[in-house]
Amino acid sequence: MSPPATRPSVATGRSIRPASPLHATPSSQVRVETTAPPLPPAPRAARWIPHAILAAGLIATAFSTALIWRAAEVRDHLTFLHATDIELRTVEDQFRTYTALLRGGAGLFAANDDTVTLAQFRAYVQRIEFQTLYPGFLGIGFTPAIPAAERERFAAKAEALGVPGFRVRPPSDYPTLSPILFAEPPNPRNQAAIGYDVMSDPVRRDMVERARDTGLPAASARIQLVQEIDANKQAGFLVAMPVYAGGTVPAELDERRRRYLGFVFGAFRADDLFNSIVAAEAEEDAAFAIYDGAPGAATLLHRSRQNPGTVAGRLTREATIELGGRTWTVVFEQRVSPRRASALPEIALICGGGLLATALLGFAAFRQRRTQDEIRRLNASLEARVEDRTRDLREAAESLRQAGEDRARMEEVLRQSQKMEAVGQLTGGLAHDFNNLLAGISGALELIETRIGQGRSKDVAKYIAAAQGASKRAAALTHRLLAFSRRQTLAPKAVDVNRLVDGMLDLIQRTVGPGIDLRHRGADDLWPALVDPSQLENSLLNLCINARDAMPEGGRIVIETENRWIDRRQAEAQDMPEGQYLSLCVTDTGTGMPPEIVARAFDPFFTTKPMGAGTGLGLSMIYGFAKQSGGQVRITSEVGAGTNVCLYLPRHRGEADRDGPDPGKRPLPQAEAGETVLIVDDEPTVRMLVADVLNDLGYTAIEAADGAGGLRVLQSDARVDLLVTDVGLPGGMNGRQMADAARVDRPDLKVLFITGFAEAALFGDGRLESGMAVLTKPFAVDALAARIREMIAP
Repeated sequence: MSPPATRPSVATGRSIRPASPLHATPSSQVRVETTAPPLPPAPRAARWIPHAILAAGLIATAFSTALIWRAAEVRDHLTFLHATDIELRTVEDQFRTYTALLRGGAGLFAANDDTVTLAQFRAYVQRIEFQTLYPGFLGIGFTPAIPAAERERFAAKAEALGVPGFRVRPPSDYPTLSPILFAEPPNPRNQAAIGYDVMSDPVRRDMVERARDTGLPAASARIQLVQEIDANKQAGFLVAMPVYAGGTVPAELDERRRRYLGFVFGAFRADDLFNSIVAAEAEEDAAFAIYDGAPGAATLLHRSRQNPGTVAGRLTREATIELGGRTWTVVFEQRVSPRRASALPEIALICGGGLLATALLGFAAFRQRRTQDEIRRLNASLEARVEDRTRDLREAAESLRQAGEDRARMEEVLRQSQKMEAVGQLTGGLAHDFNNLLAGISGALELIETRIGQGRSKDVAKYIAAAQGASKRAAALTHRLLAFSRRQTLAPKAVDVNRLVDGMLDLIQRTVGPGIDLRHRGADDLWPALVDPSQLENSLLNLCINARDAMPEGGRIVIETENRWIDRRQAEAQDMPEGQYLSLCVTDTGTGMPPEIVARAFDPFFTTKPMGAGTGLGLSMIYGFAKQSGGQVRITSEVGAGTNVCLYLPRHRGEADRDGPDPGKRPLPQAEAGETVLIVDDEPTVRMLVADVLNDLGYTAIEAADGAGGLRVLQSDARVDLLVTDVGLPGGMNGRQMADAARVDRPDLKVLFITGFAEAALFGDGRLESGMAVLTKPFAVDALAARIREMIAP
């Protein structure tokens, strides 16, 4: 049976379709097919429209891409030239500034009738503040010219000028000597140069003779300074400014040589100098290397430091600078930094976007007629489809709302879990420290009992001090735990903050790890503060841990203290009363924070750390402590440049409290002759106590503070009958790893682990190899002695 034909509607011109099978009556058994009516052909001109659009789009895309590419090349070239010009001008300007300082030093002799004492010269150097205002300047000094025959007699003259113990060195056959008489500031580097005869070295002699004969400042060739007294040696150079009798430069050469008295010199370490004077932004665009003469390894003065955030470009430039009679060659290489936007995304966007737009327009032209026909066909069923789609969207919205509520509940559960995990980590670390401290206390008390029983009261004070010190540190840990739970009332006392920081440096260094350079800059005559010292220690430790976390690749933490007077304007800006404060600041070189993160940093439980890595309580606790103590805490930060957090504490009118000095049994199984025990523990108190116990029992005790030190002993030829080691050790190697490494060469080595953690937590399933045992801290001395005898005895 053939399908019925579609009949055109007389009223509308639209085709009338039979009922869809979905709406057919139950008796309908025939499948109805419909066909669309033929559409009129498109005009001939329309055939070319897609091709014309495609051609025009390709041409426009190619032209735009070429323009962007050329503009990027011109921008990179101009940026590179600008950066190199800045660096060249900076070096030349700084050289002129430094020679002006030396010229002022030469003028000092004219102002004092050609004779200057050490005190006068030092006063001049202090007035110009060159180390603060002119970075990279190692030192300023004066070198007189004397005949070789007066080598020995000149020592008395130096003594009269204020330089005691003067001695000319090294021996030289040159008829004229130029020993360094003054070298300021008087630090160890500059003091190492006093007495050195500059004329004994041909390179330095050339500089001196050029300065003497020309009357102009003269630079030396590349040298290693006499001031290089440690392992950190750099290439260096000198700049000499001649000094003539009467102060003026004679017009004739013979007269200049006759009236020549010596020269004022400046000493420069090349890396320190150029790293400090060249703008960091310029080095982002152009790395440079400076050579004394033609480029080569022997003439290299300085090369820009590698910046991991930049890549080498393809532009280079070479220039020369005439400075002090020397020709320096500067070789520049382009650097491309992330701060400079790359043109590749723009080129890719223009090219890809143009091609995509061309393809879409061409496709749209092809589909235009068909789309119009489809629109006409779909108009009839549009309302039904809209209704169906509306219902689907309503259902989808309801599903999304339900999913959002479920997600909010799960996030709350996860947040609570993270808080509990952070509390567990904190209490676990405190438990480990407590076990270490309790081991020191109990061991010291037992040794006190033993010494008293033996009538050897001389050593008792040492153990009393050890026990009391460990007890105080345990009390401090308890205070920090109570502070974390917000259940402790502050117990303020007059505190010397410098002394408090000094006492925490070892703990902080162990906490942040060896990859962090930790420094403390304490202000002289720092005012005391009336604060709770335990809370202040906890705040400082938290700030240093935050700084460490912001430097995953390592960096530098600087702890600074300073006396501050906060005036009314500053007090209003920082929301604190005006008056006298001392500041405790922690500065890092980490990733920094944007302003919107700084604004929320003190909010409780706000953190930017990855999920599970922090709870956001540290800074809120520090803020509460500072405000409760009558002070304030403020953060300044810049993305990529690090963060500075400062605690402001009110000055205490009075003297800081000074804690007094901290004070350290039955027959035990004795050692046999020659038996040796190696003790490895990072806690000095525990290490000392165990060593004393072993010595009393007749053992030879060898001590090490970390895994690396213990392994060096175990890999030597020393006799070791037993290794006694803590499991948690600093330096990247724990006790178990050290023991396993030592057993490669000593397979029968017996090992006793002493630890404050549970055994299963340290060793997984708790199983140990043969010849290994565990003794949990704190432990009794007799238990330790018995276990050692048990393990060593055959």
